[in-house]
Amino acid sequence: MVRTSLLTALCIILIGFGVPTVCVYFSVMYQFNSLVAGIIALLALIVAGILAIIGIAIGSEEVPSETIKPSEREKLNLFRAHQRATLEELDDIIEVLKEIKDVLKSAQE
Repeated sequence: MVRTSLLTALCIILIGFGVPTVCVYFSVMYQFNSLVAGIIALLALIVAGILAIIGIAIGSEEVPSETIKPSEREKLNLFRAHQRATLEELDDIIEVLKEIKDVLKSAQE
């Protein structure tokens, strides 16, 4: 996984920096058309940006459940149960706050 991430990052860096650098080099040293070199460099930067966004999205995916150890799975289940309990408490708090709001509105009138 790390090797794939490193290779992806290397490709993105090479496309993002290497292609524009080569375009500028050929424009200066060999009188390559600067407009074409600019278009190629711009396209390389756009492609590198898209690849970076896709790489970040794929890299941040959740770990498959097959690779989770039983102890980690138990901790995850406990955390989920705690989150559910917290959300239920927040729902109760919301109901109480709505009742307080209604009482305050009726007292104001």
